Amino acid sequence: MLDLHTLHFASAASRCAYVVVFLVMALSQRQQTFLWQWMGAMGTSMVGSLIMMHVPSSDAPPVWIAMVVYWLYAGSLVLCWTGLRSFFGRPVRIDLGICLTALPGLLYPLLLSAGVANRLAVAAVFLCCLGVALLAARETVRLSPGVERLWSQSIVTVAFGSYGLVFLVSIGVLVGTDWPMASAETERTSMILDQVMGVFAYFGYIAMAAERANRTLLRLAETDPLTGLSNRRGLQKQLRRRLPAPGRQALGGVLILDIDHFKSINDRYGHESGDAILATFAARVRATLRATDLIARWGGEEFLIVLPGAGPQELLPVAERVRAAVAEEPFPHRSGALTVTVSIGAAMMGLDAASFEEATRQADAALYRAKAQGRNRVCCEPKAAPTPGAVGGAVGGGLGQARALPLADPTPLDPPVVDLPVNVPVADLPHADLRLA
Repeated sequence: MLDLHTLHFASAASRCAYVVVFLVMALSQRQQTFLWQWMGAMGTSMVGSLIMMHVPSSDAPPVWIAMVVYWLYAGSLVLCWTGLRSFFGRPVRIDLGICLTALPGLLYPLLLSAGVANRLAVAAVFLCCLGVALLAARETVRLSPGVERLWSQSIVTVAFGSYGLVFLVSIGVLVGTDWPMASAETERTSMILDQVMGVFAYFGYIAMAAERANRTLLRLAETDPLTGLSNRRGLQKQLRRRLPAPGRQALGGVLILDIDHFKSINDRYGHESGDAILATFAARVRATLRATDLIARWGGEEFLIVLPGAGPQELLPVAERVRAAVAEEPFPHRSGALTVTVSIGAAMMGLDAASFEEATRQADAALYRAKAQGRNRVCCEPKAAPTPGAVGGAVGGGLGQARALPLADPTPLDPPVVDLPVNVPVADLPHADLRLA
């Protein structure tokens, strides 16, 4: 059987190790205030354990020592609670934290001076600690808008739920029985329980921080930093989660968008302006889609949209709505508004149609036809055309309606008609860009 001095030393030593670990983490991530708060929680409880090492288990500690220890332990719980609030992005009230920390140490001598029995005074202190433990447990189970739940939260929930249960049982024993308060067996049991729950809590903190960091890295790897849209990897992940296997049901449509003459914009106004155009373009297109639609930056000035559940009769109207949203309102620019247009290729995927990969190839071919036929228009894969018997569909810029067209020769002999992105003379723009953009 371990003696109490050894248990107190082990408790203080383990907390010292936790403090060192969290200090290294906090120094490497100085802006993460929750790491400093959790480190402070471990440090205050460590000091409390070192003080209790020198208090005989058979005697009640002097009132002033009890006050200091209660402040330290209450401060540890409060810092755990505020650290959890900071971790989840919730506001922290410092004044409330100070009050919750000071209350146990002040309440204990006040109750004793009022003639309350020592057992009831300690029970009141435990009641204060129970409230803070429940507040901490609540932070790990409540949901906040935009905050993703972590699997490792459950570890901390169990830890503080156990703390609350121990405090509740202790209050019941102090109030409802005459069992001795100061005994080696009682203190040994409480020390072992504290060690176990502390391990759960502190390793739970590390697990939560690591899990969120991993999710953040994964999200960054799947997101285009300029537009905030998914990249190819992110879109593939969403497709695996959102779309059923091909052949089970109609899945929807695919649109591939390419900004017309984007290289000319970059060459004339610089890459910073081009980046601003891309960001505005992405936001404008996103605003025209449903919440369930998927959009990704496919590469360069090319974007891909997946319309889950959209039928052939909806494909062209959606594509035309996107095209019009881009073309009908100039893009803001420091030298004046820029007129930007987009060419769109459309295709269907799903039952009796193409897989996503095949639909993407068909939409890409339709996009090439849109470019060849003059840009600022929608061309669709034949199965999505609204007019029976048509081989290719197109929606012309500004016409606002679908019309059937014969399949154009993908390699026109004459240079196609171009829509300039800005109101500047043709001579001011590179000739090669007009033909190839």
